[in-house]
Amino acid sequence: MKPVNTKPPKLTEASLAFALLKAGAVLTRVLREGRSLDQALASETKGVQTPQALGAIQDLAYFGMRHMGKGQVLTRLISGKPSLSPEPLNELMALGFGLLWDAKNPKYPAHTVVDQMVYACTGSEEFARAKGLANACLRNFLRDSNTWRTKALEDPLAQYNLPVWWVGKMQASHPEHWQALLGQAQSHPPLVVRVNSRSSSAQAYAEQLNAAGMQASVIGEQAVLLAKPVPVSALPGFELGQVSVQDSAAQLAAQLLNPQSGQRILDACAAPGGKTGHLLELADIELVALDSSPQRLGRVEDNIRRIAPTLNGKWDLRLKVAQAELLDTWWDGVPFDGILADVPCTGSGVVRRHPDIPWLRRPDDIAKLSQIQHKILNALWSTLKPGGTLLLVTCSIFPEEGPLLAKAFQDNHPDAVAQAAPGFMLPTHVESSSEGYEASPDGFFYAKFEKSPTT
Repeated sequence: MKPVNTKPPKLTEASLAFALLKAGAVLTRVLREGRSLDQALASETKGVQTPQALGAIQDLAYFGMRHMGKGQVLTRLISGKPSLSPEPLNELMALGFGLLWDAKNPKYPAHTVVDQMVYACTGSEEFARAKGLANACLRNFLRDSNTWRTKALEDPLAQYNLPVWWVGKMQASHPEHWQALLGQAQSHPPLVVRVNSRSSSAQAYAEQLNAAGMQASVIGEQAVLLAKPVPVSALPGFELGQVSVQDSAAQLAAQLLNPQSGQRILDACAAPGGKTGHLLELADIELVALDSSPQRLGRVEDNIRRIAPTLNGKWDLRLKVAQAELLDTWWDGVPFDGILADVPCTGSGVVRRHPDIPWLRRPDDIAKLSQIQHKILNALWSTLKPGGTLLLVTCSIFPEEGPLLAKAFQDNHPDAVAQAAPGFMLPTHVESSSEGYEASPDGFFYAKFEKSPTT
């Protein structure tokens, strides 16, 4: 009698089953190990050879993160279990249900999703015994999908696709706008570029894109919105440093600080370097850029290297690995004319770009980050010249990381004179266009202070 071969079949990278299995593993790393989506993708795609497979895994992982609430609720409802075994099966099933949810505009045909989900289980030693359960649950949903959707949407987790505490926090923070803010968080981010003012103008670059068949419009002083995202390699002049990817809200940072040639400027918490590059594009300055992570500071260096040929001026950039609040480790005692304080925050304003954020954060993170923000601002203020400017920036829409932070800072520093600044930039739905949330900026907060000259 021949021995039974129990080894699962090898999944090819070209199959959807392979991408589903990898994407499910990415989601597990985020939810159960606390990894960022980018970190989890880097871990799970090691050894993956084909660009098509890499693209599919990333696409499915981001999709699964954005639809995690629906997927989790359906998994519990239809399986009748609070949690499946082995635990990573929960994320794979949530991904499957997320793909089946929208019957009108599916990412893949329903039968393909079911078939490939079962095949993914078959091709995994971890999930091989669960293929029957996966098949039964997915087909159960398809047999009466409207009823299951209605039942799932009774749960706020499915309704908003975000942790319940996050929804409650948003509702309390912005009672008039919370639903629009949650809606924008679920949308796909637009591709907005910053046109290097040393190379061209926003209007000229938009015309160049339109002539090349890429529909684009000017939405800011240097900001151009593309109707459809394209790879950065397709953007004219990107490799030459003539244009950079940066949301219109983030572009305001360098413009508000308004550096002047010959000034000494500090970019605290600089990574990944978009604002650093923008400061150098606006004036010939001496710029000190800090970040606590050597790896993240490397990204700043890469960004500056790309735009450096366009600068052609008397500029000086010094990159330093340091924590901004620990002055003894980096400051040489020479005061700054301007400081860009883009302090660490929850990232609550950029969830559409980083859908893992609400799932990685915990309610007490807001208070913990607020303490760090206060320490950084108090330390940086002492390095600013009298008459100099400090610009406080967060990519958050929580009051503790915006107006409450700015007020506490000013209360503690009588020599801090508030200047005109946008305050909260809240994402909104664009009712008058088909672009919906996609033409809306990311969520940011800005406060600007001038240090009173000494008397």
